[in-house]
Amino acid sequence: MATIVLLHPFPVDHRFWDDVTPVLEAAGHEVMAPDLPGFGASPPWPGWTMDEAADRLAPALPSGAVVAGLSMGGYLAQAIVARHPDRVGRLVLADTRAEGETPEGLEARREAAEGLRRDGTAEFIPAFVTRALGPAPSEHAVRRLTELASAQSAEAMAEATIAISRRPDRTDLLPRIAVPTLVIVGEHDGVTPPPLATVMARGIPDARLAVIGGSGHMTALEEPREWAELVIEFIG
Repeated sequence: MATIVLLHPFPVDHRFWDDVTPVLEAAGHEVMAPDLPGFGASPPWPGWTMDEAADRLAPALPSGAVVAGLSMGGYLAQAIVARHPDRVGRLVLADTRAEGETPEGLEARREAAEGLRRDGTAEFIPAFVTRALGPAPSEHAVRRLTELASAQSAEAMAEATIAISRRPDRTDLLPRIAVPTLVIVGEHDGVTPPPLATVMARGIPDARLAVIGGSGHMTALEEPREWAELVIEFIG
């Protein structure tokens, strides 16, 4: 059986995977779910980047792990496969993109980070939850995403926002990814829409695309069993 490394999205911690992990473990797999810098139990790391986070995490990964990242976690997963390909046996990229930030995106993220540092998270979180979930989210998904985001600091969110904005463009990496890859996206993902997932799936030589119907950006939270079963089937 496989070791599956689950890399969480912004702006939550490893508990994002609480509904996914039991399904994966029941299928016999081992699960690792680290916290990204500043989130959960991970200490603050001012000025961190995706590449630096990949370099720090890679030594703890068993060779040939299934590395699965959603959104921000997907950016980190791409950094790991780019910089430490020996650690990755299979790759899952969920609700993420290969492209770098646009100039407009850079400015928007800079303003968002400044707003978090100035005003805190009280207004940011409800707006984020609405944007991140699908058009008819369950009460559980809304409550859980709100709870997990509310447990994080504004500074951690601001640092992560800047780290996301500074991620390199990975488009040239796609044809060089030499491991089987599963690309997952929510049907109604408005943050990283399905066309971006299609670009990744077509660009990676041994990739398949799975669309989770009815879901928004947080597919593993909105449809955890379907998400986990897709990964289990992918691993074989």
